[in-house]
Amino acid sequence: MEMTHAQRLILSNQYTLMSQLDNANAEHYERLKTIVERGYDLQIKELTRAFDCLPEEQCQTIISTMDMFHAMQESHHMLSKEAQNDIDARRLRFLGYDAVTETQAMNYVRFLVHTEQRYPQFLPNEHEFNSQVPMADKYQKMLAVWQQCPRQYHLSVAELHQILNA
Repeated sequence: MEMTHAQRLILSNQYTLMSQLDNANAEHYERLKTIVERGYDLQIKELTRAFDCLPEEQCQTIISTMDMFHAMQESHHMLSKEAQNDIDARRLRFLGYDAVTETQAMNYVRFLVHTEQRYPQFLPNEHEFNSQVPMADKYQKMLAVWQQCPRQYHLSVAELHQILNA
């Protein structure tokens, strides 16, 4: 990312202010200030990574994935107690996305749950929707199976098994 000298000066001043306002993260802001002031292009990419765009199609896929998990959880609740015992309820919990390889997706889930207050039934685990393993491919396979189900919000035990084992 190219920045003019004026932009670098403004950003440097912002990091100075942030380091003074947030003592707990002062070291972090001082590091960022040094990167900006000295124009270290490789590290400047760190700063701009947060401004990447999450395309609408990807947002829709994430929302569909969360809808699918909601549908699976609701379907599980509608089953008889005997049928419920056939499905490990922990597998119906939405884990989120990997913070290392799927950062934008994980942050979008956090935005939907915390800021938009959607999906209140998804309690964040201790990792705040960081699955700690890549999940996007698994979710894509699960979505393909779920979307073929005729009654997506009233799934049978067999359909739940098919989705979970996709």
